[in-house]
Amino acid sequence: MGEHDFNRKECIKALIKLGFTYSTFRRGKHDKYTPPKDLLGKKQPNQPPFIMIPRSKQIHCQLEILKELWAFGGEDLVNKFLSYIK
Repeated sequence: MGEHDFNRKECIKALIKLGFTYSTFRRGKHDKYTPPKDLLGKKQPNQPPFIMIPRSKQIHCQLEILKELWAFGGEDLVNKFLSYIK
């Protein structure tokens, strides 16, 4: 998938290590993860207060997930996420 290739399981483990919590308790094709309180204040305008992860085994939207992480915490959060992936 490109430079940053990760599957759903790796993505979820990295998000949990960063302090994100599972916030979807219904059926659907995506899971929502909310960031910790300190990151909610840093979110960009018009950005939803969660990150959506598809329920398929192989994720095809890795770049969008990284962009949403960047909007919450900048380059530092993205680098931490990528270090937890590897």
